[in-house]
Amino acid sequence: MSQEEFRNILVVVAHPDDAELSAGGSIARWTREGATVRTVVCTNGDKGTKEDISPFDLARIREAEQLEASRILGVKETIFLRHRDGELEDTRAFRNQIAFLIRHFRPDTILTHDPWRTYYQHPDHQAIGHATFKAVVYARDHHFLPELTYAGIGAHHTKNLLYLNTREPNFFVDITETFDVKVRAVCAHKCQIKNPEAFEKRTRQRLEDAGRAAGFPVAESFVITRMREG
Repeated sequence: MSQEEFRNILVVVAHPDDAELSAGGSIARWTREGATVRTVVCTNGDKGTKEDISPFDLARIREAEQLEASRILGVKETIFLRHRDGELEDTRAFRNQIAFLIRHFRPDTILTHDPWRTYYQHPDHQAIGHATFKAVVYARDHHFLPELTYAGIGAHHTKNLLYLNTREPNFFVDITETFDVKVRAVCAHKCQIKNPEAFEKRTRQRLEDAGRAAGFPVAESFVITRMREG
């Protein structure tokens, strides 16, 4: 893994806690190595509970927890789009919103959900995965969004697209030194993680299994797509 490929990273996820659960150790490693990481949380997470709490209060709590998790990982900025949880669709307007952020922040690498993952798949994850892939193209080719080009927000080519929680990974990040940071960041989402000890044990076993495939003690895994210029 070349550090030069991972200097300016945009993480586009559906819900508060998705970034930490899927890539928290990698994000912590990249920020330690001097990378700039920004997280885009597309929904407000207002459905994610079985407890007796209003959607408004849940969204407020989850946003505060996300900011704390981002702080633990060293994330430079967290952007909340505040769409309704569970209601995202891969629309042109949503793609344009993500494409604008890509052009604005000009990342070399983007992390997002794998929209082609088989079997269980949250509908928001699928919508974001498809929309983000298309937004990468919209951001790259200036004729897609001429109004942005006219306003001085020029086209930008993102080199790497990493998909989260994929079934057949081809890219692994050694997080042996940042596993504990990942756990602390995930556990900052207190309304979601009710048993931190069990979570840590379960997660370590899963990431040790992933690491064995790449020769690392502990690893997070992805599918990487090297994006061509067009």
